Amino acid sequence: MKNLIIITSLLLTAVLLNSGCIDQETGPGAELLMVNSTSEIETLLEKGPVFIEMGAGRCPSCVEQKPIVEELAAKYRGRVTFVYIDIDRQPQLSEYFKVYYIPDLTMIVSSDSGEFTYLTRLGALTNDRQEAMMVGLTSKNVLEVTIQDALKLRNTGS
Repeated sequence: MKNLIIITSLLLTAVLLNSGCIDQETGPGAELLMVNSTSEIETLLEKGPVFIEMGAGRCPSCVEQKPIVEELAAKYRGRVTFVYIDIDRQPQLSEYFKVYYIPDLTMIVSSDSGEFTYLTRLGALTNDRQEAMMVGLTSKNVLEVTIQDALKLRNTGS
């Protein structure tokens, strides 16, 4: 019995230590990365725009939003990096981004000295994430317009 408890404890510890690592997929065929810091996001921005979905497994709208974002991640693979931040597991990022309602979606197009530049759903650039965030269950069409605008900006060098 004692051996069973030890083995179970070791397995549970291994699972907990491996959760929350970058490059962890969130579902079958998903292209969503999990990050632990804003510096990881800055590194990802070197490749192109970064689309972030912030949510939690306890949130029904977040669960409904995730497959929409995963579908877009597959479609724009290699051109846009898609990140998922679980606000329960990454409270420091939730605080940094001032997440109050979920799901909370945002597009980051660049960073200058640690300050992110966001793209609003109307295609405008801003350093104020509150102006650029999309809160609540958001349609694929609205998200796709924002993604396409970010790619246009990247291609024109703006």
